[in-house]
Amino acid sequence: MKPKDNKLNSFLYVNENDFNKKMRSLKTYCPIAYKELIFDVKKELVPSLKDGKYERNLKTSKEFRFIYGQIKLIYSVKNGIITMENIEPSQFLIDGYMSSLDIYKGICYRNKKDKFKIDLFISMKKERNYAI
Repeated sequence: MKPKDNKLNSFLYVNENDFNKKMRSLKTYCPIAYKELIFDVKKELVPSLKDGKYERNLKTSKEFRFIYGQIKLIYSVKNGIITMENIEPSQFLIDGYMSSLDIYKGICYRNKKDKFKIDLFISMKKERNYAI
């Protein structure tokens, strides 16, 4: 496997096709995290890190974090080569890529469970001035 030549850095991918699908979905459903990943994080990733696996939290709205979890970039470094492994929440991003998600009360959802979490978040926010 050869590192992909980007203008910023060279990266390997565990599964480049899957990673690109998640990136496209991230761009659609959470543009703040996408922007941070493209313009900030990729510039900051340096191959001089110690070998190991790393996680980087990306900017995530309160609503998205409550319903789906924190958006994270997972990558590893081995012998000075950065390997992009995953973007989480993985299943949400793949579902969003496969089909356009519907919107409920201004938030994208996949199923009844997501709708329940949206209603719960909104009611907590109204009743208790919930802050995440």
